[in-house]
Amino acid sequence: MSLDEGKPFRRGKRDPSVDRVRATARSFTARAIHGVKGCYQRGKCQDKADSPSILRESGWNLRRMMRQRGSGTRETRTFSAPRAMTLDVILFTSPKAGSGAAREQLPRLAEMLAAAGIEYQRIACPRELNAVVTRRRETGVSQPVVVAAGGDGTISLVASSTFPETPLLPMPMGTENLLARYLGQSNDAGAVMKTLTDGRAVQIDAGEANGRLFLIMATAGFDAEVVRRVHLRRKGHIRRHSYLKPIWQTCRAYQFPAIRVTAIDVNGEVIQQRQVGWAMAFNLPCYAAGLRIHPSATGDDGNLDLITFAGRGLLSGFGYALGIVTGMHRRFASVQENHVLSLRFESDQRVAYELDGDYAGRLPLEIKTLPQRVRLLVSG
Repeated sequence: MSLDEGKPFRRGKRDPSVDRVRATARSFTARAIHGVKGCYQRGKCQDKADSPSILRESGWNLRRMMRQRGSGTRETRTFSAPRAMTLDVILFTSPKAGSGAAREQLPRLAEMLAAAGIEYQRIACPRELNAVVTRRRETGVSQPVVVAAGGDGTISLVASSTFPETPLLPMPMGTENLLARYLGQSNDAGAVMKTLTDGRAVQIDAGEANGRLFLIMATAGFDAEVVRRVHLRRKGHIRRHSYLKPIWQTCRAYQFPAIRVTAIDVNGEVIQQRQVGWAMAFNLPCYAAGLRIHPSATGDDGNLDLITFAGRGLLSGFGYALGIVTGMHRRFASVQENHVLSLRFESDQRVAYELDGDYAGRLPLEIKTLPQRVRLLVSG
């Protein structure tokens, strides 16, 4: 009977296969929505572009199952949300370090960490940092990676507040950033993130000067006096031109007082003593402006590399500076080098010393080596 004959239309019996297809569609849609919601709540999706891909995957599964119904075959693909990384991070920031584009990398890094599902917290107080890593050590919890956002002084401060097993990653925002340059680490958030996820850990020595940790160098003499004057004038972030006036003032006023340098063996016995005008102890072969004062210094040999300049006076100072720039200073008869475990700088006059580019006080200064004291995370 047709509709044209004026008879009412009666719905026929529903095909059971249609119900099964509709149930399958509802199931896959619910799973896709649940997966997307879970990803966003746990911060595991990289960005919103992930959600269409999840829905597309579920739709692909549905279409494939529907196509295969006729052939009597069925393929199942399991959907799973991206897993969060087990890494956790502390962002330690120096309020004085960095400006402009460099400081803008910090929120970018925080966003990347959150998108990757990596737990992190911000800390700016060394005591708070020490409390966190100490609590972890005492409870047997693995140490976090500490990203030190600042200059060389910041990474030294972080190292002194943590343990030898705590991985440290410099995010350079200072003036010279000697350690970060030595490691080849930039302050770009993407580069820091890559080192966090793909980097490797290396163990290096450190030095201790009057109880304070340093990673690169400890010096006493002309350059330390310049750093002292910069420290007195500092009101915020230091730039290279900040050193011009202090250098000029030091050239006019510094008298190159005598510094007594004493090398000491592991038993505390004096093995060498000399009187010089300028003394430097290096853990790593780094110095400001890329100068290579002690290029053979090695950070994992268990020793500090001592270099002294015997000449005193402005004329000798200019000669040494010219020799350092040309790389000829190590050939001077008045320049001596030694590998030492510990040493002492003393003077009868007021002589400044600096650690890793920061003014730290006046002599006397007791220095010793701390083998394998610091763990650094470096790019693979």
